[in-house]
Amino acid sequence: MKFTSSTPFIIEPELEGIINEHFNELNENEKAIIEYIIKNKANCQEMTIIELAKETLTSKSSILRLTQKLGFSGYSEFKYSIRKDISKQNNVGQEYDLYSMQIKDIETTKKIFEQTELTPILKQMQEAERVFCYGTGWGQRKVLADFLRSMIAVGKYPILLEAKRELEMASKSDIKPSDLLIVVSLSGDIREVEKEMGILKLKGIPIVSITSLSNNSLASLGKHNLYFQSTPVMQGDTEIVSFLPIHLTLDSLYRKYVDYINRFLKQ
Repeated sequence: MKFTSSTPFIIEPELEGIINEHFNELNENEKAIIEYIIKNKANCQEMTIIELAKETLTSKSSILRLTQKLGFSGYSEFKYSIRKDISKQNNVGQEYDLYSMQIKDIETTKKIFEQTELTPILKQMQEAERVFCYGTGWGQRKVLADFLRSMIAVGKYPILLEAKRELEMASKSDIKPSDLLIVVSLSGDIREVEKEMGILKLKGIPIVSITSLSNNSLASLGKHNLYFQSTPVMQGDTEIVSFLPIHLTLDSLYRKYVDYINRFLKQ
């Protein structure tokens, strides 16, 4: 089967949207890889990039280029998106145990954090003249406010940018490459501040992105990336999402920073 611009993709909503958005950028070889993934989603979610390349008669670099064309930071993020969509499909029509889902999200977030190499981030935080923080929503800014209060105890006084206007002003003049910007987003969708973030990236401002582990544009801008898992659930017309995984990530970052500073002072 050959894909054309009118070929329907029989896959889950998130991947369907991503692939259709980038469809015209894909060559025939990449469309064939996508076709294989669609037909073998359950197996692909467990495959290494080398195993997938072997099954599709391509190469590791071909798979990696495909995932990046689709907007993912790499193969691991792409595979996670497949797993998440399969999970959503399996849960259709089932009742959600919100408490259990939250516990699972917290456990996954803890595991992701523990597997992240933190030294470059901690070193950047220590050496930064100033630390700026921006959250893409009210809930994210509330979590950051708690993080800011904690950091004061170790002699860091982060500056919370409360609104898009403040981020815009910082991008034009105030923030410098010797500073650090921490940005927190649930989805990583930064269309509202895409221009400002682009300017900061071009100016060489080091950015720590803290986002859910999914396809997103914020992570691609970050010099350093931290991920959490927070599974959204629809309750009627309302989307329920937990901010506890973000709290856990930022509080863990603060505690690791304290440990880092204490070790540094003993040297």
